[in-house]
Amino acid sequence: MAASWGLVTVINKRLLQDVHPIPLNFLVRIVAIVSLLALTVPLTAFHVWPYGFGINAAAFWYIVAAACVTWLVAFTAYYYALSAGRVNVVAPVTSTDPLWTAIFALLLMGAALRVSTLLGMAVTICGVVLISRWMGDGSASTAGQMDGAVVPPLPQAKAAASAGGTAAQDGGGADRNVSVQVVALSLLAAAGWGLGPVLVEMAENAYGAPSAFMMLESQLIGMLALGGYILWRRAPLFTRRLAGHARTRLFWLLLASGALEALYAVLFYLVVDQLGAVLAMLLSATAPVFGILAGMLLLKERLSGRLALAVALTLGGVFIAIATRLSA
Repeated sequence: MAASWGLVTVINKRLLQDVHPIPLNFLVRIVAIVSLLALTVPLTAFHVWPYGFGINAAAFWYIVAAACVTWLVAFTAYYYALSAGRVNVVAPVTSTDPLWTAIFALLLMGAALRVSTLLGMAVTICGVVLISRWMGDGSASTAGQMDGAVVPPLPQAKAAASAGGTAAQDGGGADRNVSVQVVALSLLAAAGWGLGPVLVEMAENAYGAPSAFMMLESQLIGMLALGGYILWRRAPLFTRRLAGHARTRLFWLLLASGALEALYAVLFYLVVDQLGAVLAMLLSATAPVFGILAGMLLLKERLSGRLALAVALTLGGVFIAIATRLSA
């Protein structure tokens, strides 16, 4: 599950050279829906798994809420945070999403958290924060978890910049306001990403099991929300004119990204069913580790010593959190 998301990050980094961030998410949703159908229909038709396309009213609305929280709230806040702040501030704050999952699981479902889970969560979040900080160059707002694109600045950030650079240099009020806004938006994104899995688990509990319909419903709502935003803002899709080889490459990269996201969606719902939302999010938080490995293999990137330490810390935290559960 985490490996598929890590690969998606690497592929989306390349895609964002040609496609703007929100349109990219919209296009990937379309491919993911088609891929989900291609994956889940045969699994159901040939009885390879016990999950079908059923759903009830309670589960349906839980998934609606999860999709809105994820796509409309969390990702919107995430992009706006990146537009006003630097990635080495935004990424560490948003990487606290497993902690928010634990909080919401406790508040909404009364989930009991083991000491080993809390300890492992703390170690994993520490590792992910270090990965986020040590991977960022601090020179531009290049997105972290989902993309890698430079996002246009917010109006507030533009106004602060047009007023001159003295406020930023002197630690003035405008700079402090932007910093508070960036942290608040990053926390909102992390909370949204943390709440989504809890709502998914509540949907699975309401229906009695995960279903392919839940996976498709979430992607479809995301696609409609993103498409509506693009139409409303009349946002351009591509960063440059594409022709010939560039169009072909874009097609295959989109296909790979959407297929991997479909695989991630299926595995995520199954892991939530087996381990619960908290451990599912903790495992998913290791995706940057696999993104680093994919970057080394596919992009010939090098792994520094301290980044290797952060990777080991992240994986160690996950092992601490799930070791007791797996041995049971």
